[in-house]
Amino acid sequence: MLRSMTITLTITMAVLFLPVAAFAGGGFQFSLTGGAGAAGDSFTSSALLDNSGGGDIQGWSFGVCSDPAALTVDGAASGADTETSKNGSPPDFNQISTFAEGATQGVVLCFTGCAVIGDTSGFEMLTIDYTIVGSSDTSIDYCGTLGAPPVNTVVVVGGASLAPFTTGGLIDVINPNQLSASSGTAVLGDAASTTVSFNNVNYPAIDAVQINLSYDNTVVSPASVDADFAFETFLVQDFSANGGEIVMGGLADVTPPLDGQIPSGAETDLFTVTWNTDAEGTSAMTFPASAGSPSQDLLFVAGQSNVETPTLIDGSLTVVNFNQFLRSDCNSDGTVNIADGIYGINYLFQGGADPVCDDACDSNDDGAIDAADMIYIFNYRFLEGPAPLAPFPSADLDPTPGDGLGCDGDADDL
Repeated sequence: MLRSMTITLTITMAVLFLPVAAFAGGGFQFSLTGGAGAAGDSFTSSALLDNSGGGDIQGWSFGVCSDPAALTVDGAASGADTETSKNGSPPDFNQISTFAEGATQGVVLCFTGCAVIGDTSGFEMLTIDYTIVGSSDTSIDYCGTLGAPPVNTVVVVGGASLAPFTTGGLIDVINPNQLSASSGTAVLGDAASTTVSFNNVNYPAIDAVQINLSYDNTVVSPASVDADFAFETFLVQDFSANGGEIVMGGLADVTPPLDGQIPSGAETDLFTVTWNTDAEGTSAMTFPASAGSPSQDLLFVAGQSNVETPTLIDGSLTVVNFNQFLRSDCNSDGTVNIADGIYGINYLFQGGADPVCDDACDSNDDGAIDAADMIYIFNYRFLEGPAPLAPFPSADLDPTPGDGLGCDGDADDL
């Protein structure tokens, strides 16, 4: 019996850890779960086994490789299913090793052949903990290069090693450096603006940029493009045709001692577009990879090299046909006092003049003008009652449009 156990163990270990020939195992698949995050974030990947009619598995081994410049391997542990794979108990042999480039595992379920794994799906063999250290998307993959001798990626069935199909895991790395366009709301006919900013978290200081900004030319049209950063050279392609694209280029500093770059470790406003508001609607503000005539690529340059395109944060500008007002300013004189309540009472009960801005008289913002609104004003002014609802204490747009009460003939003035 001892001789039989020794032979079985020796054969199985040889199959797992020596560079033996592996036959295709069509019913077996090894996969890896991926992750997402920014530099400094951690995640755990699971190495999973699927067996669909491939046979009874006695053990397995594999390596998982990653790029040390992109991911740090923090540790590896036996998967939840591996821990109960020997008829509810841990396997007889479970060797896990970690390296800068990844991790390996070798498992023998039972030295005497008392346990196997049949058909299964999503069987967790191993978990590997990582920390993201790079700024670009990366992957983790099964490999046969880790260890001395290298550990093979195989399953063992009937004492024979079979090579499973393998699929890696993708890691979506969020670049912490961000190019962003501001968002806002404007009243139709008024000027509006969008500011483009660069948050340089871990790039070196930037010497030059080329930036493309696209917009909806049926909603807005550019009036001017002005530098916010002190570029030594700031150029903008002609936008007078209102073609839906702003194309700019800027050299931060070309004069020695070259100390005027866009700084690292700071958020910097680069330029602002002032818009004419031409129609109601929302214009997305996005950063196309190329635009203009001649075509220009989106580009950030540090020293003599281009850096990776930062994460792009789109903005938007919503143009509305509403007028600004001050809540409870029923007589539209720019202040809220006893005169506003009296004005409203005269309108409601004495045949007084109609309010210029109905919404301003709706002190409690319930969509109607009645005595309760005037009482609301008196309570606020003299009985320490609640302040009028927004917009207050300064004029602004109605936060509750669509109630049928508009202002001075705007789109809500039904």
